[in-house]
Amino acid sequence: MATEVESGDLVQAAGHAGPWTVIEVRQGMALLEHADGHKLSRRTTTLTVVRKNSGNKAAAVESDSEEGASPTLFD
Repeated sequence: MATEVESGDLVQAAGHAGPWTVIEVRQGMALLEHADGHKLSRRTTTLTVVRKNSGNKAAAVESDSEEGASPTLFD
């Protein structure tokens, strides 16, 4: 099973020296940025995930609610 490419992941783009950071994913295309500032757009199916983004938004939301974060509009 292929790993889904998400914003913040480090990936290898076929035919390009990398790794590249995924800036944005939309409609099967990923906007990538290299450490030297170059940008590249590639189909997500041509990318190999080298390292997943550790800053998972869902995990961050769960940890905030567990640590007694300040009340929100819905509290």
